[in-house]
Amino acid sequence: MSELQTLKCYLNQVPATIIQLLGLKPPLNTISEPVQSILDMYQDIERISINMIDNFGLFEITYHKPQFMITNSEVMLLLSTKNPYTLGVLHQLMFGGFEIEPNGFHLLRYLNDNGKNSCFIARKKDLERYDGGTLSISKDTDMSTWVESAKTINKYTLSWMHYLDFENLHKQQQKLKQRTPEDLIQKLILRTDKWILSNYKQLRRKSLMIILGDHGRSKLNLEYSGKIAQWREASVPIAIFIRKP
Repeated sequence: MSELQTLKCYLNQVPATIIQLLGLKPPLNTISEPVQSILDMYQDIERISINMIDNFGLFEITYHKPQFMITNSEVMLLLSTKNPYTLGVLHQLMFGGFEIEPNGFHLLRYLNDNGKNSCFIARKKDLERYDGGTLSISKDTDMSTWVESAKTINKYTLSWMHYLDFENLHKQQQKLKQRTPEDLIQKLILRTDKWILSNYKQLRRKSLMIILGDHGRSKLNLEYSGKIAQWREASVPIAIFIRKP
């Protein structure tokens, strides 16, 4: 982690960054400016594959150390936002802020309207709220999302997969008292890391993989203590960039 370049920016700068990486001019009269350092770093990108992971942020990547992400990440953005939870993050990424479709802006629709194509794979309730009319594929589990991703990541200019098994599995295991939420988070992060590695191997050249992490659906009462608890409390959402040259 010490060698990974780390930059700070606002979460609402991500939409314009994605748009410009794909060779389009973002509507800066409507949304925030892109992260120039990322634009300088990545040129000639033909497609972007986004993996959004709930309950994954600065704390989790440094504490659990998912091997593929740690080894291959080139830069990590620390994303400043007033709402680091799943729906707040999705809202800001799709609309560029907390307003709904300001001046008609929706990230996926903007790409589609300007000669690019996109695909959004997630749970039905999130697709209904955020897909903006783009091609959306409803999946009920992370496993089915990953299987579908293999069919889509090279077909679309932007493919977006949302991994959010923690919410349902945590509810199930609370009833059965099988596993602590801390153990479950670790298991899901390391599992998803392996899936993302397989996607990376499959990606064509001139692709950029972005791994986005948020705080999950709602605030969790975890059992970390001492400095580790303080460390997690200070965690922020992240975006990790991995190029397939």
